[in-house]
Order: sequence, then C-alpha cells, then structure tokens
Amino acid sequence: MGDRPRFLEVHAHRGGAGLAPENTLAAFRKALELGVDALEMDLHVTRDGVVVVIHDGTLDRTTDGRGDVGDLSLEAVKRSDAGGKFAPAFRGERVPSLREVIDLVKTSGNGRVRLDLELKYHQARPGRPEDFEERVLEILRETGIAERVNVISFHHPSLTKVKALEPKIRTGLLVGGRMAPQDPVALVRQFRADYYSPNIRHVTSEAVAALHQAGIPIVPWTIN
Repeated sequence: MGDRPRFLEVHAHRGGAGLAPENTLAAFRKALELGVDALEMDLHVTRDGVVVVIHDGTLDRTTDGRGDVGDLSLEAVKRSDAGGKFAPAFRGERVPSLREVIDLVKTSGNGRVRLDLELKYHQARPGRPEDFEERVLEILRETGIAERVNVISFHHPSLTKVKALEPKIRTGLLVGGRMAPQDPVALVRQFRADYYSPNIRHVTSEAVAALHQAGIPIVPWTIN
C-alpha cells in the first residue's frame, strides 16, 4: 500500500467487512495489519449505557442473536456470536465495545491510524439516547484518542452537539438517500461539520468544485 498516491486515504469500512465479520475485533485487527489510514465503525448504546460497535440497531442480521441493541444489556449483547454468519472460522467473535476497539488500536502500536466513528440511531428513535454524544466523548477523553477521531452521522444535529462539546474533534456530515442536497456547502456550514461525506452516487463535478472552492473536503462512501 506504500505506493498509493499521497492524496488518497484508505478507510476500512466496518473494519474491512469483506475480509472478516464487520465491526468485530477480528476485522479491525485485519485492517490494522493491512496498514489502512482509518478504521470506520458504527456505534450504538446498550440499555445499560455502554457504547458498542455494531451497524444495525438490532442483533438480527450480523449475529445469531435477536433484539434491539438499545433494549439489551451489554451482557445480553455479548452472548451473541458475531462471527459465525460470516464464516465458521470466526465463530466466537463478539460485538465489541468502543473501549475494546480503542484498546486494540492502542496496543497495536499504530499511532497514525484514525477512527471514523459513526453515531447510529435506531430509525424509530432518532436522537436517542439523548446523552449518546456525551458517552462517546467521555470514552475518547479518557482514552486520550480524541485528536485521532472523526465523528460522522446521518443525524446532523449530533455533529453540531459534538462540535460544541469538543471543538477539536473533526466531524463529517453523512448524506445518502435518493436525492442529493441542493446546496451541500450550506448544509455542512449549518451543522458546523469539517467535511462532506456523501454516497458516491451524489458526487458530481459541480458539487466537488463548490465544496473545494469553499475549502470543504469531500469524503465519498463506499468505493469498492
């Protein structure tokens, strides 16, 4: 990977979900071995207030368990196998907490890799729990890794809140859906984000030119 253009960064989506079970320690370990520039992961909060790394609001798709993460304790979430559905060799992988992933990064000795933390919300409970941002920031401060973090979200008010609570953290405004925003520059500025992160299908030469003219980086997803 050392010969890639210097302007290109490689972010391991869900830890590199094509190589290991998504959002597991096995996936993040593999991505670190490959020398990626950033680890992207998805966050939810358990019933007992623990920030865990899982994409969906439920256990159903990625584990052998069932139920909403927000309605379950950490102990209940940890009982589910998060690796067997990907391949038998990964049986026994568990849904990690954010602290466990940060510990993995720190013990790896990699002082360069960044963490892309996506604040996920259950579709039926947007903006809940209300202290989601505070819980994440507390972990980042305690582990001393805040300056290596990008916080991203489709729930744009979360970005404003994060920036108000911890201005030094970079935030990225995620955009998906069928229609691209008419004015991405205004949207980024409205929610005080540092960069614009649209679905790749929303990337046009006009949008890129407007964003770059405004000094706003653009980080598309997901490019395979």
